[in-house]
Amino acid sequence: MQLTRATISHAALAILDEYGLADVSMRRVATSLGVAPGALYWHIKNKQELISNLAELIIAPLIDAPSTSPEATCAQVRSALLAHRDGAEVVLSAVSQPDSPVGARLDAIVAESLRSADNETSESDVLAAAEGLIFLTLGATYVQQSSTQLAEATGDNPGGSDRPANAERAIAFLLQGLRDDERE
Repeated sequence: MQLTRATISHAALAILDEYGLADVSMRRVATSLGVAPGALYWHIKNKQELISNLAELIIAPLIDAPSTSPEATCAQVRSALLAHRDGAEVVLSAVSQPDSPVGARLDAIVAESLRSADNETSESDVLAAAEGLIFLTLGATYVQQSSTQLAEATGDNPGGSDRPANAERAIAFLLQGLRDDERE
């Protein structure tokens, strides 16, 4: 097998999906590929870069998706995150890295949906709204995913089962505020 950035990232994604982010380490990825850990460092500098690569794989389905309404785009982001164990945590971690392109890609996806929904909004407002929608979507999805996993681990009721609906309402409030601001 040829060792590449892609094979390393896909092996890490398989570990993430099966065991969670806490078990994704360079050593574990190397073991799953049958190579020494040092071999990975020719392709990926460190765990932060690996997390950024994982985040890019998680959001990949969004890159070529047709631009839809901002609400639908945020729902697509949420679905992409929930499709992977600890997906929201991985993407949040990548967004916080200054060299990771993930945050800019997500902002661009949401900004495009805002532009296609309304041509009257200033570009600075579009960019601010896109960033706010991403922060809201990432945070709400992270809380939902974490509370669901905790409930599964403990057998408790996951409490806050209305969080997805509340996140959708919060997105609608933000967008309504943007629309109202345009009218003034």
